[in-house]
Amino acid sequence: MKYQILSLLILLSITTLTPSCKKMKSGGGSDNVPAVSVKTQRLNDTSAFMMSNGERCTIVAEASIDYPVSAGDGARLDSLQRLFAAYVLESGDTLSLQDAMRQVVVNSMHQYDFMEEPINDDVAAEVAEADELTTLKYVTSTRVTPIYNKNGVVTFERVDVVKKNDKVTAVTHRYYSFDVETQTYIDVNRLFRDDAVADVCQLLKQQLLKQNNATGNEQLNDLGYFNVENITVTPNFYFDDNGVTWSYLPNELAVEAVGEPKITIPYADLESSLCDNSIIERLY
Repeated sequence: MKYQILSLLILLSITTLTPSCKKMKSGGGSDNVPAVSVKTQRLNDTSAFMMSNGERCTIVAEASIDYPVSAGDGARLDSLQRLFAAYVLESGDTLSLQDAMRQVVVNSMHQYDFMEEPINDDVAAEVAEADELTTLKYVTSTRVTPIYNKNGVVTFERVDVVKKNDKVTAVTHRYYSFDVETQTYIDVNRLFRDDAVADVCQLLKQQLLKQNNATGNEQLNDLGYFNVENITVTPNFYFDDNGVTWSYLPNELAVEAVGEPKITIPYADLESSLCDNSIIERLY
């Protein structure tokens, strides 16, 4: 009986000391701990002018930007904010973060500069005599928000929407990911080996066929897709708990009527293509 009890204790000790075979995340952070904390900055501007054809044009630019104000594990905030300004806000190296956010609105306003043409005297006289004016209004809104924020990685989504007389005429989604631990922008080279990019392209093509219930490129062409054979692993991607999603801008992979196609590849399907120390190893 004594030997049976001793054997049982040894067995329990071995079971307790044996490490789990579950894959450990290299980032070391908890899924519940945000990689960064953010604050929201809201900005807007408006201008109005008379066009050469007598129409009154009003331009409105709005922005709501969630920007990083602190980073976990003692990461340097200034470096992260410079990356945020350079990539997400598309600013130059000389602008501060606050100036870069203001520049987003300024750039939105300037895209309509071509419409401000000198108005001739005849049109001006007709406008002055008219009881009612034809009004044209453009509203450009920019929204930046984190959509993935854990495991030492943050992905910001930037959505730009253009409305003409309250009707949406353009929408674009762009994604920017950063490794908070190393203070670097995450591009495709941080995910895959160079020799494996072609394999990822094949996965994208196969998934695009699958999600459209298509058997070949001809059927995709009928649905509005083009150049599928040359589909690329673009830098416009984001992470979630299940995989990597690539988002293609209007007219990049399909006609504008299709919108912005999105293709998600599960992490497990990408394992064989990962480079050394791939960011993906940290995410699942």
